[in-house]
Amino acid sequence: MKFLKKHFYDFIFGALAGFLNGILGAGGGIIATYYLSRALDEKQKRENGVFANAVATMLPISVLSLILYVFKGYIKLDFSILSLLPPGAIGGILGAFLLTKIKFEIVKIIFSILVIISGILMIFK
Repeated sequence: MKFLKKHFYDFIFGALAGFLNGILGAGGGIIATYYLSRALDEKQKRENGVFANAVATMLPISVLSLILYVFKGYIKLDFSILSLLPPGAIGGILGAFLLTKIKFEIVKIIFSILVIISGILMIFK
């Protein structure tokens, strides 16, 4: 019972992140980032651990969503999708390297701007 009390919010926010990732694709990362920004200790927050931990959390969830999407026939793994993987990997390596060099406040601003722009584009397109 103690374990459940201690990890209740982990379960709730994890389930919500997985649900949104499954239904929207990227929404789970927003929830994970929000929750981790409150759950992690100050040292991890200062060192951009919030964003690194969000990626580590969302990667397996995204892989599970991908597998289900492929089996349901929503995704056709063709050249157009597979051609994004090498440059995406390069961008991921570069982003992970830069995350260690950029102040947390700047990363929060970049993240917030991207969320706002994404929301506006989804409404009007």
